[in-house]
Amino acid sequence: MNTFDVQVYDLLSRAGISGGRQLQAFIDNQVMQKYNNLDIPGFTFAPTTQLDFTYEQVQSELNLNPVANYVDVDSPATPDATKAAKTVTGRIPRMKKAEYYNEDKIRKMLILEQRFGVNSDNVRAAAITDLFISLDNLIGGHVNALSFQRHQIVSTGKFTLTADNNPNGIKGITFASHVPAANTTTLSGNKKWWTDAEKTAEGSTADPIKDMVEMVEAARKKGVKGHFEVNYNFLTKILGHSKVVATIGINALPAADATSQASYAAILGRERKKAILTELVGAPIVEHDHMVTVQKVVKGEVQNAMVDSFAADVVVFVPDGNLGEIVTVEPIAIAGGTYANFLDNRGLVIIDADYRKKVQAYNSELTSLAVPSLAHYFFYLKPCA
Repeated sequence: MNTFDVQVYDLLSRAGISGGRQLQAFIDNQVMQKYNNLDIPGFTFAPTTQLDFTYEQVQSELNLNPVANYVDVDSPATPDATKAAKTVTGRIPRMKKAEYYNEDKIRKMLILEQRFGVNSDNVRAAAITDLFISLDNLIGGHVNALSFQRHQIVSTGKFTLTADNNPNGIKGITFASHVPAANTTTLSGNKKWWTDAEKTAEGSTADPIKDMVEMVEAARKKGVKGHFEVNYNFLTKILGHSKVVATIGINALPAADATSQASYAAILGRERKKAILTELVGAPIVEHDHMVTVQKVVKGEVQNAMVDSFAADVVVFVPDGNLGEIVTVEPIAIAGGTYANFLDNRGLVIIDADYRKKVQAYNSELTSLAVPSLAHYFFYLKPCA
């Protein structure tokens, strides 16, 4: 039996990294370069972290200026009424990930050392690659989870932990945005854009462009200037709806006959169709194709499933600019371990050795939640529910 020094489990030393400071530099300069652009449009990180797990969702108001009142010359003005902000509280969820530098990887590294020498460039390069992959998997998982949160909050008005998006964790917990019920329109009968699940049968009185224009008008009456957000694949279906194609053809070739208009619209490229539709509905259309990989183990078999972050079959109209904040609980580390942070000290990486399992464990945690402040100005259209 060979008894190896604890360093045999230490991928960090093999990669030429000693201690938390050098690990932090590696994460900042190498790993985080991939994640400078989080897919969280409209949301910014709260400027400070908090110790408490409780968060407050404060309802903000748009900066509207009521008109001045006409009064008698000597009469005083009546002050504008102030509307108290509504506040809802809840608890911020924690997410965790783990990676292991296991015995199989250790043995492969030992083979490299025997072949090239313990301090060879080949061994160090292999160790740096393994370290990067491990940290990238950890941090990337949290980044994708935050993006998923944002898109779920905007596209469904809530973020719910389910067996589909969180199979290996807690389920049945919902973080609601508290969108007013009146802000959601659900089409029925022949007004549905499609009346079947496969989206092949169009409603006889369906009119997607009219419905989207009405969303813009409803928002405008509340002082909201904004844009549409929609799932990428669902927008493709909308662009292929016969009523949309016909209207695009009329717009593109107003002087032509109906047959020529339809034929021309059918051969237009997707981006051109989207540009015309944007003009027709009177507001920009932002499409989302962000997806996350969800992994679960079924009877010992690892299964990966791709899940759309932005819900399908819904059209959302939201205000331009800031929509809310991502609030974060400050991570706590115990002195003596090897630690590093990511996302500006919001997330924590913990590295230690487990002698019984013969692994070096890489664990990460992030306790964050996307909390909208303008959810009462989110408008939803469910055209085929």
